[in-house]
Amino acid sequence: MELKKMKPLKDDTTESPQNGHPQKRRNPFNTQRLKEEKERRQKKKARLIVRNISYKSTEQSLREHFSQWGKLEDVHILKRGDGKLVGCAFVQYETINQATKAILHSNGKDLMERKIFVDWALGKNEYVTKHPKDEEPAEKKPKVEVKDEDGEEEDEKETKQESDGEAEEDEENSDGESNESEEDDENDDSEEEGDADSDVDEKKNKDELKSKLKIENVKKEKVISNDVQQGCTVFIKNLPFDAEDADLRKVCRKFGLVDYAIINRQSVSGHSKGTAFVKFKAKESADLCLQAGTEFKLLDEVLDPHPALSREEMKSKQTDQEKKDETGKDSRNLYLAREGLIMSGSNAANGVSASDMTKRHELEQVKTQVLKNLNRFVSRNRLSIHNLPNNYDNEKLKQMAQTYTGFRPHECRVMREQKITPEHPQGKSKGFGFLSFDTHQKALAALRKLNNNPSIFGEQHRPIVAFSIEDRAVHRIKDKRTERSKLNNPTYQAKQLQRKERRQQKRNGQQPKPQGPQTDNKTKLQKHIKKLEASRAAKAEGKSKDKKKLSDVQGEFVGTAAKEGTSLKMRSKKKIMEQSQEHMKRVRTEKRKQKNKKIRETHLAERKANNRPKQGHKKEKDDLRPLINKYKNMISGNQDGGGVKGVTGGKIKKPKRTKWYTE
Repeated sequence: MELKKMKPLKDDTTESPQNGHPQKRRNPFNTQRLKEEKERRQKKKARLIVRNISYKSTEQSLREHFSQWGKLEDVHILKRGDGKLVGCAFVQYETINQATKAILHSNGKDLMERKIFVDWALGKNEYVTKHPKDEEPAEKKPKVEVKDEDGEEEDEKETKQESDGEAEEDEENSDGESNESEEDDENDDSEEEGDADSDVDEKKNKDELKSKLKIENVKKEKVISNDVQQGCTVFIKNLPFDAEDADLRKVCRKFGLVDYAIINRQSVSGHSKGTAFVKFKAKESADLCLQAGTEFKLLDEVLDPHPALSREEMKSKQTDQEKKDETGKDSRNLYLAREGLIMSGSNAANGVSASDMTKRHELEQVKTQVLKNLNRFVSRNRLSIHNLPNNYDNEKLKQMAQTYTGFRPHECRVMREQKITPEHPQGKSKGFGFLSFDTHQKALAALRKLNNNPSIFGEQHRPIVAFSIEDRAVHRIKDKRTERSKLNNPTYQAKQLQRKERRQQKRNGQQPKPQGPQTDNKTKLQKHIKKLEASRAAKAEGKSKDKKKLSDVQGEFVGTAAKEGTSLKMRSKKKIMEQSQEHMKRVRTEKRKQKNKKIRETHLAERKANNRPKQGHKKEKDDLRPLINKYKNMISGNQDGGGVKGVTGGKIKKPKRTKWYTE
């Protein structure tokens, strides 16, 4: 038999031509997505739109109301860009039966004292096809008077205004209808796009209408309000934040007819600022409102009425306030109280001992308590220095300040106890003192060079320097004392007379002769000549080098720098305690690190000692060993063989080895 060759089987589905092109194979990965889309579309059929809801309604209140007809999956309240409610919401049920029940029982019923309208939610495309945009009726079109340059009237049309309630309902309905749900995920959030499209269409219609009526030629009359000049407008403070314009209007009606009542609100959030403007139609009613007193209440809050001011008056008031603020600046130099603070966690706090930091925090607390008295102020030229050693006196303090700052203080005083003992004839040191300089710049530079400097008293015992706090009454007494001493001083009086003569010469136009140094002192004369030559050379070259400020001190130990004009408050006790705890943690970690470092160093040293290369050890010779062996042999009787045959000289002769076979 002959076997016939069979033709290979072909898949008709893959190669069946359709319109001349091979049919595409179905993608198995799209089946799950198609199923999900089908389920979602089925669920969208149970989606409802709720219109004309209250502006006070929330998602929870809507859930409580609509959950009585079935299980809710989603509740979405529409909002504008500024966060205000549109007056429309979407409700998603599990099944269509539950949604139909909700429409039957809730449509046209009241919710939060407002009639709501419930209907099936439609997709955007369906809604546009069912509700095409018709042209505006002739009644609602704006009617404008158009005048030519000659003043002839072409068209006379009247404008009509609808009531506020109807306008609100129209806006809510239009927003609700345009912001309905859509079938797909892409169309879920397209309500805002629908609003934008409608706004664009309205703008186009208005532009066409303007072009037809030639509104550019319309002459608009400027209305200048004289509310403030008439005295009919009242500015109200202490207004409750929950109050509305209608509530305020009702309260103000008892004084007379009200033209308008407007609550001032935030531009973005729309929340009340707690103030409002109310305009009465008569000045007498405005006066009655201003004289109301405690009877003028709204929501159990007493309102505070004031006569409204014009813009010019407000500007002048603001300028006066600014001038007062400028004059009433920091007269007590409180900003200097923060100069030199060592904050925990900063570079300046590295290496500061726990005892020094606790002392700093204690001094800061004392400073805050002392500055509560308004007669106390922070001195600009006087410094207080704490943490001084017990052996320091005035002279040592002066030398230390000169060596580390380069300035000579005109006051150096170490505070001592009044009790005199043989060990301390001048009194025991209290551990702090005072330094005063000629200028504020020198004092500031000295503070930044001395404060927290580890090279003065040691790493664990650093100086604590700050501007001293003075009493104004004591300062005045000192000033009076110095004035008296100057008046009694004859040299001071002579200097004053010389100054008066110089001033008089300047007024008369005479140039006073410059004071030169005394001729009998040659060193002073030479210094004066050098100064003159240097000043002339600088003028000739025209190069006046900018000197750096004395207070520009740089270093790791320098604390915080205070700036003039900053209104920084002193730290509270709670913050100081937190800072101390942070510093204590830092000190502990540093100690732990140092301890671990020492342990590592010792381990390394031991390892190096053990890992030394082995040297050639020489064997020690035991000189006593032969004597010990000799005495052992004597005791055991082996000396000279001990009478044993074959032993001579204490050594046993070994027998000769014989062969076990015979030759």
